Amino acid sequence: MPGIHAQIALLLLGHVLLWTWVGWSSRSNFDLPGDMVEAYAWGQGWQWGYFKHPPLSAWVAALWFSVVPESHFGYSLLAAVNSAIGLAGLALLASEFVPRRWVLLCVAMASLTPGITSLALRFNANAILVSTWPLAMALFARLMNRGRPLDAVLCGVVCALAMLGKYYSGVLLLTLLCCGLLVPEWRSRWRTAAPWLACAVLAACMTPHLLWLLAQTDGPLQYAAAARVPESTGASTMRALHFLLSHWASSILGFAVLAFALVGQRRGGAWWQAFSSLVHPRWEAVWLLGMVPIIATMLATVLTGARTASVWGLPIAAGLMLLAVSRARDAGASLSLPRLWRAVIVLWTVVALAAPLWWLSRARVDSPGVTEPRAELAQALDEAWRSEFRRPLPWVSGSRTLAASTSFYTGGHARYWSLWSPSIETPWVDTDEVRRSGGIVVCALDDAPCQTMAESWSADRRSIQVAKRVAGFEFAPVRYLYYTLPPETTLLALH
Repeated sequence: MPGIHAQIALLLLGHVLLWTWVGWSSRSNFDLPGDMVEAYAWGQGWQWGYFKHPPLSAWVAALWFSVVPESHFGYSLLAAVNSAIGLAGLALLASEFVPRRWVLLCVAMASLTPGITSLALRFNANAILVSTWPLAMALFARLMNRGRPLDAVLCGVVCALAMLGKYYSGVLLLTLLCCGLLVPEWRSRWRTAAPWLACAVLAACMTPHLLWLLAQTDGPLQYAAAARVPESTGASTMRALHFLLSHWASSILGFAVLAFALVGQRRGGAWWQAFSSLVHPRWEAVWLLGMVPIIATMLATVLTGARTASVWGLPIAAGLMLLAVSRARDAGASLSLPRLWRAVIVLWTVVALAAPLWWLSRARVDSPGVTEPRAELAQALDEAWRSEFRRPLPWVSGSRTLAASTSFYTGGHARYWSLWSPSIETPWVDTDEVRRSGGIVVCALDDAPCQTMAESWSADRRSIQVAKRVAGFEFAPVRYLYYTLPPETTLLALH
């Protein structure tokens, strides 16, 4: 067999190919709430933050689609590459604690967890953490083990990127602090300059965003406060338990692969040691890295009444798999790489075959995620504009998801601006330029507020009906309303 480094590279390549295929073949629309096209639309204006979230997911989408054409395939590839970067970070982290053969097992197990696969296909502020958390943990471990200035600088930068992905990454920083203080061999490192250099780099990288954040009167802090609905202690406790159980359950497939890959007389005991490690604390780095994010989130949920969602912790699976592998190895089991690869290839094959069948099953029941004609709507609006004004559609607004999707599916030449609060949601857009260039406001038929606000921009209300036709299916047509804002040059010519 190839060397371990080559096998890890092969595993990462296979992961990218498989989940790009899954993302492309299992859907004909992006997520219904519109997180993916929202990140794309925000990326049209480079900001230090956006009204709902810090900026990293939008920055990544902007950079990616500056070189990759806007398409389902391109976005699926981005999501798969993002999770593969997290797996590479996990390989770097695991190499600090277990031999290389076991690193491969750790990465393989993590690559089969929903948080790093199916859930991460919905690229948003949660999914971007999948790439940053494991890498931040790895660089912190290297910093604590070696004390090199380069590791300190890189650790500070990546921790800042994690915070710029989502403020939930404060849990990551708390985890690293706990490791640095509670792991005996790491505690003395604080008497050297390296950890403080990492803290200084983190602070320097975060300063522009923090200055931006403090200047906002309607920014992420206000958005989070408005969205937060405190729950009773009982409800918060149940939500905290759900967070724990969801991450435990999401690890089941990884543990199944672990059971198959372990060999030798001690394999049964080693598997049980790995499985029970989640509830048997040891004040060691791998247990803290795996469990402190869960414990801290549960405590914060109960104490604050926050409406914690399990999808916040997509990258937690990486630490849990490292913990399991470390405990299994310590229990004296042996590892069969051929058996590991057989398990991975069988599961990859099942997933690859199931992805189009999943699309087909939803198509047969007319699931909106499959049938909604977002790409067709964008094409129809662009064609209507071109036929009337002899130029590409320059601007689009309206119902947020519809408008952002239109911008994406027109290849970005129809730039998005917010109909709702332009100065807050899209402050980089000059609304006077929108009026000069003209554009379209598109509203869902049941979105009365959108229609009311659109009428303040244009009295030219029109109706359009489009249908999705794909893979031999012709779904029921959907009607939308749109309002045309003619370019000022056209209005002048009419006068």
